[in-house]
Amino acid sequence: MKVALCTDWFYPRIGGIQSHVIGLTLELTKQGHEVVIITKEMNGKKSHHRGTEVEHLVRRVKPLVPLSHILIPPDLTELKDILKREKFDIVHAHHAFTPTSLMSVKFARKLGIPTILTNHSIFLANSSDHLWTPMSHFLFPFRHYINEAEKIIAVSKAAADFIEHFSRREKIVVIPNGVDVHRFTFVKSTVANGLPFSILKKPTILYVGRLVYRKGIHVLLRSMPYILEAIPDTQLLIAGSGYMESFIRLLTKSLNLEDHIRLLGFVPEDELPSLYNLSDLFILPSIYAESFGITLLEAMASGTPIVASAIGGIPEVVENGVNGILFKKGDELDLANAVIRVLDDPALANELAINARKKVEEQYSWPVVVKAIEGVYENVM
Repeated sequence: MKVALCTDWFYPRIGGIQSHVIGLTLELTKQGHEVVIITKEMNGKKSHHRGTEVEHLVRRVKPLVPLSHILIPPDLTELKDILKREKFDIVHAHHAFTPTSLMSVKFARKLGIPTILTNHSIFLANSSDHLWTPMSHFLFPFRHYINEAEKIIAVSKAAADFIEHFSRREKIVVIPNGVDVHRFTFVKSTVANGLPFSILKKPTILYVGRLVYRKGIHVLLRSMPYILEAIPDTQLLIAGSGYMESFIRLLTKSLNLEDHIRLLGFVPEDELPSLYNLSDLFILPSIYAESFGITLLEAMASGTPIVASAIGGIPEVVENGVNGILFKKGDELDLANAVIRVLDDPALANELAINARKKVEEQYSWPVVVKAIEGVYENVM
């Protein structure tokens, strides 16, 4: 089967969708499919190193105007020509609200190629019918293009509930994100292989993600004084970059946390497994619009216990007290208590880690996820 994976979110852009597309590409290829990734060119930026694993499979389309903004459409003639020339069996677009994915679905339908669209996102007040049902009609162009897809995959029930405001429920199937369980392994380490430091205080808690408001990194920082009161030598590692970096540095200083927080900046993906293995606890403190959280799967596969906010699709992955601990979103005291509970109880931490790894292997490994996606492909052909 020849499959086109079409997305605006690909390297050098970084984040969950890019990781998903690369993982899906590698596993589909292992299963004997021919895969082509269609994305926009980004002038003046080099492809991120992990993108080189599949760079030979990428077809880059010029943007309609020479800008790198995510909402700039691709050159429509060039996109249509690629879809027509390559004779795909399936066009599978990723992200329901960006132009390359939506235009790929539209052109593929005109060419008679079966189409699938994966929704990776939810937005503020995502479960509010009063807001999003009328809004979906106001946003008619999105509604129109989304419904060109013959099937819609949602990465979580939360993502399915949101995209249902734009489409019919019978079109939607929930298939989660995947993770490479061989790349992220349950092997704890005290050596920072390839990382920019060699000695860590213990215990160590970790955040991996963009430094943006919706990810709740400020909530995590405000929880640190409570955590340090109970466990004075705790260290927080923050891996990521974003517009809140200056604010985070200021908040770190104002809370007198300089000796306990390391801002690592962007950490290349090949160094992430070591970072998870070094850490005693992973935190995902998002406050809204978290449809899934691929970093959850990476931590679970690495045997790193999880504390996460109970929003969006997170409770579908993290079962409270079984394979992680959930806390009330935006509540730094509840977050601190959850962190202290895990760090103070090694037996609990180990139980959470073992259960998390088991769940990842059974439900979220790429072979399991791709088998479900192949079933959708077969359904629309």
